[in-house]
Amino acid sequence: MSSIIAVGNLEKHFKVYRHHRGFWGALRNLATRQYALVRAVDGISFEIQPGELVGYLGPNGAGKSTTIKMLTGILVPTSGQIDVAGLVPFKNRKENARRIGVVFGQRTQLWWDLPVVESFQLLRRIYRVPLDRYRGNIEMFDDLLIIAFDYCL
Repeated sequence: MSSIIAVGNLEKHFKVYRHHRGFWGALRNLATRQYALVRAVDGISFEIQPGELVGYLGPNGAGKSTTIKMLTGILVPTSGQIDVAGLVPFKNRKENARRIGVVFGQRTQLWWDLPVVESFQLLRRIYRVPLDRYRGNIEMFDDLLIIAFDYCL
């Protein structure tokens, strides 16, 4: 069985520039650019087979979000290979985005100043989810979570 996601020796490095404070520091910043190289992702490799359910865990700063951003095509890797369902994410970002979904824990997909139903309906339109599929999803979540979603239909 071939992998749905294959990552080989993936790395992502960021240049973090040092900023000197004050007037003289600002002039120094213009004259010399000093930076440190931060290795956010350092040579990881893994494969995920179709149908597998996985979790990606690690301490803060371990590179989890950076890796996910590279899998979605938001970031370009410094080196290594990524294949997501036959696509190289940063080269085929739009097509890749149509096929996958990502939820980051710190951010919500709901807008606090909108009722839940309007947030769901707005997301349905943004992601062009057909009405029958949207209704089916709402009914499935209603069954799973035992929440009255009737007003979302």
